[in-house]
Amino acid sequence: MALAKEIKKNSSYTTVKFIIEEHEAPSSSSILLLGDFNDWQTNSSASQMKKEGNTFVKNVKLENGKRYEFRYLSENKGWFNDSAADGYTSSPFEGIENSVVDLSTVPVKKKAVKKVKKDDLKKIEGVGTKLSSILIENGIETFKKLSNTSVSVLETIIKEAGPRYRMHKPGSWPEQAKLAQDGKWEELKQLQDILDGGK
Repeated sequence: MALAKEIKKNSSYTTVKFIIEEHEAPSSSSILLLGDFNDWQTNSSASQMKKEGNTFVKNVKLENGKRYEFRYLSENKGWFNDSAADGYTSSPFEGIENSVVDLSTVPVKKKAVKKVKKDDLKKIEGVGTKLSSILIENGIETFKKLSNTSVSVLETIIKEAGPRYRMHKPGSWPEQAKLAQDGKWEELKQLQDILDGGK
């Protein structure tokens, strides 16, 4: 028996090939591979091992960073373990152990964190350095997000920031942000010329 592991660099998964050689199979009848990875489902076609000549094989894609318990089930000879397993552990049934395939030491690929390009929100009339920081802390870091944020939500953000900010009126901020998002700087300037502190 053997466990052949195909570990791809920078992958979250490992393809494990479970192999039962002819002289190791308890019989020539069908064999199921059952374990944590398929919920020990004996009635699932996904559990059936493929017969290649006199050898039984099955490839299973498993998530890295974990340990998996498994056993084999011969149609007419019953349960048996893998002699080449990474280890063995007690099963819920007294006196019976499960085989283990151990991927706990295989590095788990870290998900790339997509960086959001922030816009200079201070270009919006009425938004200064501190208010810009407050908006960013609330997940509004681009002109697009600001343009899609309702005035009532902006008013709530300002209110929760403290009494010193409550004189600010964000009524025109979404409109200004939409012009900035679309690159309509001349129209934005014309709008800002008639605004007073964003109002």
